[in-house]
Amino acid sequence: MHMHVNTLDDPPAGAGLGPLPCTGARLRRLSRRTTVFYEQYLRPLGLRLTQYSVLVHLGSAPQALLELADRLEMDRTTLTRSLRPMIDRGWVVVSRGSDARMRLFSLSPDGLALRERARGQWVRAQLALEAVLGREFTGQLNQRLEEALMRIKPALPEEN
Repeated sequence: MHMHVNTLDDPPAGAGLGPLPCTGARLRRLSRRTTVFYEQYLRPLGLRLTQYSVLVHLGSAPQALLELADRLEMDRTTLTRSLRPMIDRGWVVVSRGSDARMRLFSLSPDGLALRERARGQWVRAQLALEAVLGREFTGQLNQRLEEALMRIKPALPEEN
């Protein structure tokens, strides 16, 4: 017996001609717009939101790329792209680990100072977002997003 599986190109019968309600697409749209919202506050410091996340998760104690990527829930390629300009600007220092192939990353004194300045901008962005969405809605959204992350993790391939 053959079982038919619907795909994005094959909408379910009676679905009409409109687009499918794709959760992934909605999350990506929200993510892009939220990034733009936060970056208007971080831009004066020369930071992108991904770079701010790296600053927050990267302390003065050296961390391996894989460890940092896991903490940020980011793939290594994207993290490497985010780190490159931060290294070039002197915010992040690269050193060698016990294994010569391992690179360790930590914040320089300039990176630590930038993280403190950026935290104030992030707080402004967070408060402004709460003003737009409402404090209660923002809290519920954050709770639901954390819940969704925990539910989806077990369904991902091992390398993610």
